[in-house]
Amino acid sequence: MGFLVHRSSFFAGSLLGGVFGVVGAAFMLVPLTYTVIKRSATLRRAFTRKHSFATLLQAHVYFGLIGALLAIIHSGHKFQSALGVALTASMLLSVLTGFIGQHYLRYVAENIREKKAQLDGLWRLLDGQYWAYAQGPTAGVAGTPKASAELLPLASAAADLQYSIQFQERVRRLFNAWLSAHIAFSIIFYLLLALHIWAGIYFGLRWFK
Repeated sequence: MGFLVHRSSFFAGSLLGGVFGVVGAAFMLVPLTYTVIKRSATLRRAFTRKHSFATLLQAHVYFGLIGALLAIIHSGHKFQSALGVALTASMLLSVLTGFIGQHYLRYVAENIREKKAQLDGLWRLLDGQYWAYAQGPTAGVAGTPKASAELLPLASAAADLQYSIQFQERVRRLFNAWLSAHIAFSIIFYLLLALHIWAGIYFGLRWFK
């Protein structure tokens, strides 16, 4: 919507545009704390004594989203330099790959856990009924049709669940590669952000010297 109602080549260099840019950059730096704490066992233990690590992950996601929104407003919805285009593209790719990957991976992981619990229950039920028929009074040829009628649907359901779990495990491995893409885009973004800040200070704030 912003591209339809507000497009200005000079907004990024104005006072208000600069405020959006500085605040947006500060918000985009917050997600780095998640990366640092996640990679450091000492910091992770210290953080999780008082806070949930899931809370930090949520902050990582939503600070990144808000920072990206503020950065786009800062741009004035006008991209006139290769650096600005590359910075915006890498930022959006980083945010999208992180947001989609994180939420979809969580959904897949929860789904796999639920299906594994269902599969364990089915295997226990199937095992119990099998031994009931094998050791009961209907054991042998006379009990075969009834046993087949009751056991085959359970075995079929267990096989379907097993296939579904294997498929979703493959999807989860694919999204782990997606996470690697998110990290790569993030590294590119932060390098370009540092270059953008340096260029803004050097070319725009030289009167302070």
